[in-house]
Amino acid sequence: MSNRALSRRLVTGSAVVLATLVIPSGLAQAAPSPIKPARTIALEGSPAQGLLSPDGSRLYVPMDRVSADGQQLDGRLTVIDTGTDTVVGSIPVGRMPRFASLTPDGTRAYVPSYMNGDISVVDLASQSVVTTIPTGGTPAYAVINPAGTKVYVPGITTDAVFVIDTATNTVTKAITAGPHPQAIVFSPDGSRAYVTARDANAVQVIDTATESVLATIAVGQRPIRPALNPSGTRLYVPNYEGDSVSVINTGTLQVVQTIKVGKGPIPPVINAKGTRMWVGNESDGTVTEVNLKARAGANPVVRTIKVGKRPSFALLNARGDTLYVTNQGSSSLSGICTATGKVTKKFTTGDGPRQIVGGPALYSIDQTGNRISVFTAARLGSGACS
Repeated sequence: MSNRALSRRLVTGSAVVLATLVIPSGLAQAAPSPIKPARTIALEGSPAQGLLSPDGSRLYVPMDRVSADGQQLDGRLTVIDTGTDTVVGSIPVGRMPRFASLTPDGTRAYVPSYMNGDISVVDLASQSVVTTIPTGGTPAYAVINPAGTKVYVPGITTDAVFVIDTATNTVTKAITAGPHPQAIVFSPDGSRAYVTARDANAVQVIDTATESVLATIAVGQRPIRPALNPSGTRLYVPNYEGDSVSVINTGTLQVVQTIKVGKGPIPPVINAKGTRMWVGNESDGTVTEVNLKARAGANPVVRTIKVGKRPSFALLNARGDTLYVTNQGSSSLSGICTATGKVTKKFTTGDGPRQIVGGPALYSIDQTGNRISVFTAARLGSGACS
């Protein structure tokens, strides 16, 4: 099997995972530290995130662009062929595109424009925008439900969640939400949507059948994007200014535990078994490892792991033995062996790595470096525990 014919990105529960990378026989398993990317992909503008197509053949990157005199320009959805790691398309979208979503079949992308207050609907086969849907509210997220029938768009400045029907590409409802609705996570069956109301220090639960708020749950200070465990029975809400994670029982819709972590927690990563959670702490350069099966009353924090400056994103590989963490302030990635909690591998990236995408290779989205750093199977070796 060639390095390029590797398994695509997988998603297990709430943990975003990197498909197992098969190392050809005879290839050295260890690499010098720090490990440099096999190659880099230059981008025209600042990338917000990366989205891998279902078959792993394309990487889609929303791009924020500014003119030489500081004027905001129309954004782009950059298309990268993961077989050649080359840019094969640049699709005009709205200004300041943010966190987009792909339909489950990979045929369309819904790209929110933070500045325009609308959603660009992109046909990915023709690489063209088929329609633009006005929403208002400086949207930062466009999140598609598991069935691919609805897109939920939090309107940050309108205190509403806009519902888009993907069959008609029209807004069918605006659900009243708390102040500064920001991030949305759907339950595995799509029957509920969990929305952080940042300025209310709350999570709102939307019944997607009635498209109404079922409950408002008080959490810690400034909640950001939450994560569900694989079974969907617990919602873990990082409280960025509360230095904690609120644990919500999704059956009773009550906070059943508050876990103290480091300063400025980022969205958590949970393993496929639902037994461990890792929370990066942006303000103190650490990752908190949590035992999700700790007995009642016991401290669930297993250890605190030192990484680089301003960790902003984490990704677990398919085997569950390596946690990759972006260090936005150190222009690097940390590879943590999950069995020992030790950082055993370090990777050099461009400036400001914001996100990692796992697929045929490991792709670091270097936001201020305006590039993607590509780490192939040969560079990754067999994981951080090797």
